[in-house]
Amino acid sequence: MRLSLEQLTAFSAVASERSFSAAARKLGKSQSALSISVANLEIDLGVTLFDRTHRYPLLTNEGRALLRDADAILGQCFNMENRASSLAQELETELVISLDDAVHYQALAPVLEEFSRRFSHVDLTVLHPSRQDALGLVEAGKVLLGIMCTRAHYPKDLQFKRLGSVTFCNVVARNHPLAQMGPVNFNQLSNFRQLVYLPFQDNLPTSEYLNSPNHWSFESYLTMMNLLKEGMGWASIPRQLMRDLSADGRLVELQLEAYPFTDWTVGVDMVWASLFRLGKAGTWLREKLGQTRLVNIKA
Repeated sequence: MRLSLEQLTAFSAVASERSFSAAARKLGKSQSALSISVANLEIDLGVTLFDRTHRYPLLTNEGRALLRDADAILGQCFNMENRASSLAQELETELVISLDDAVHYQALAPVLEEFSRRFSHVDLTVLHPSRQDALGLVEAGKVLLGIMCTRAHYPKDLQFKRLGSVTFCNVVARNHPLAQMGPVNFNQLSNFRQLVYLPFQDNLPTSEYLNSPNHWSFESYLTMMNLLKEGMGWASIPRQLMRDLSADGRLVELQLEAYPFTDWTVGVDMVWASLFRLGKAGTWLREKLGQTRLVNIKA
C-alpha cells in the first residue's frame, strides 16, 4: 500500500469543507482530480471514506476513524517543512500579522522591539481586521499570525495558543446620569444608549443581559471612546484601553449590582495556519509571541 500526501490532503479537505467542489476550490484543483484522489485512497485503504448518497458527502464510520490519522500525518509533514525552512535560514522580506483592537499592544512591544533588531530588513505589517475577517485572512495565508480574542471553534487547518486574557469593564462619562447612581442594575442600563464594539457584539460574557434597546455600533474603539467621553452612552471596553485613553479622568467604571466581585474576561489566542510555511523571521516571531503572557488588569 502506497499512500500519497496528495490523497491525504484531498481526504482531509473534503472532510473539512463537506463538499468536493468547495475542497477543490480551496486546494486550487479541479473537482474531478480531487474525486479521483479520494477514490484511489479508498481503493488503497480498502474502505469507503464517504457516503455519497446524500447531497453532500458524509464521513462513514471508517472515514471518521481514519481522518484522525490523516490529519496527524499531514500535521507532521507541515511541521517538518517549517523546521526545514528554519534550518535553511530562509528569510522573508515581509511579514503580516493581525491584532485585535482589544489586545493591549504594550504587552507585545518587547517582542516587536527585539524583532526589529534581529530582522532589521524585514518589513512588518500589522492589520486590525474585523472579527469576521481575521480568521479568513489567517486561513488564506494572507496573515502569518493572528492575535485575537478567542473563538468558540477554529477551522481544523488552524492552530492556536492561548496567550492570556483581556479584562472588560463597563464605562460611562463622569457627568453621565449612570455615573451618579452608584451600583446600577440591568433595567437602569437599558434606559440609556449602549455603544457597542461591532466585532464583539453578542460575544462578551453576559452580553445577553447588557443589551439596551438603543445602541450604536462601531468598528473603531478610538471613535467609540471619544463619544463615550461626550456622554453619548455607556459601553463595555477593555479596562487597559480605558486607562490608556482616559488618563484625564473623563470616564469612570460602572459597578453592576449583579456582578459585584466578578471580572469579565475574554481569552486571547495566537492563531496560525498549519499550511503556511514559515521562514526564519516568521518562526522566530511565532515562538517569541507564543511565550508572551497577557496579564489581566484588575479593578
